[in-house]
Amino acid sequence: MNSRERVMAAIFHKPVDRIPVDFWARDDVTANLIKYLGLETKEQLLKKLGIDFRSVSIGANHEAYLKKTNGILKGESENAGRPYIFHGDGTYENEWGIVYRESKEGLYDEWVAGPFSENPDINAFDWPPINGTSGIFEDVENIRKRVDEYRGEYAILGGLNYPFKTCWHMRGWENYLCDMLTDEDFAIALWQKSAEYEKEKGLRLIRAGVDIVGLYGDIAMQDRMMYSLETYRKIDKPIFADMIAAFKKENPEILVFYHSDGDMSPVIPDLIEIGVDIINPVQPECMDVEKIKRQYDGKITFHGTISIQETLPGPIEGVRREVKERMRIYGDGGLILCPANATQNDTPMENILEIYRTAKSI
Repeated sequence: MNSRERVMAAIFHKPVDRIPVDFWARDDVTANLIKYLGLETKEQLLKKLGIDFRSVSIGANHEAYLKKTNGILKGESENAGRPYIFHGDGTYENEWGIVYRESKEGLYDEWVAGPFSENPDINAFDWPPINGTSGIFEDVENIRKRVDEYRGEYAILGGLNYPFKTCWHMRGWENYLCDMLTDEDFAIALWQKSAEYEKEKGLRLIRAGVDIVGLYGDIAMQDRMMYSLETYRKIDKPIFADMIAAFKKENPEILVFYHSDGDMSPVIPDLIEIGVDIINPVQPECMDVEKIKRQYDGKITFHGTISIQETLPGPIEGVRREVKERMRIYGDGGLILCPANATQNDTPMENILEIYRTAKSI
């Protein structure tokens, strides 16, 4: 059984030779792990750990923006190495008009402002073209070349942004939450506009041959949703459902993956209804992983479940115990084992390795 066969079997609750696994870590953690193991590349690391997934992203050429950039972001943040428009106050602006600054530790990018922070006029931003000769997205043939490197051997996942995340980054967190309550027309228009870009990206990834389209963007906190279920159903759900319908019309066998940290349990029935096949991360600090399994067994696949807040930074015995516990709960299928988010740099290297040692030994 190769990696792709293993993942598909787990998703459809068929017997597997071992639990399928995925790898999520910050870039600096990945580099440290490669060095720790005496390897040279990330691909070598993924093969050594027995990772069953490969990720493919879609490139974009924001030509007008690139002409304005004046430097490359240095440091250790996840966006290090990217070109930005650097301002005199130390902030830096991306192609969507979103302004960031480095966190105090230098490990993260902190939101500062967006193009609609002061002006909720959707036409106030110079939206780049999606299609045509001046369209910003990479063509399907180029993406297919990367997909073909893994086709048939690994489960191939193409990543997108969940539009709510784009909306609040462009408008501001408090502003957009207020818009969802007091200026619904603008909130929906911005969600829809953001979704147009992500839908086009998803369709190109599907045409290139990915197995799974993944959308990433939090809608929940540690103990609750960020906004009400009623608001979710009024604003997010119809547009998200349209995106998924377009993906499955393009390829009825495509699988849809959705990531949100926090307790997103209230929306799981809605996600199942509109066609989401895999949810991540089933964060154990926020959700009862055994209860979720009982409630939705056979209706959706679970990806993640290994705590990066408590278990991975702690004693190695806890890592071993948690992996075995997940296997006990999900042993009959429906789980892809993985850290519940990008593994942070407070995690011992041996603890990361222990996830995969234990998963393979059971």
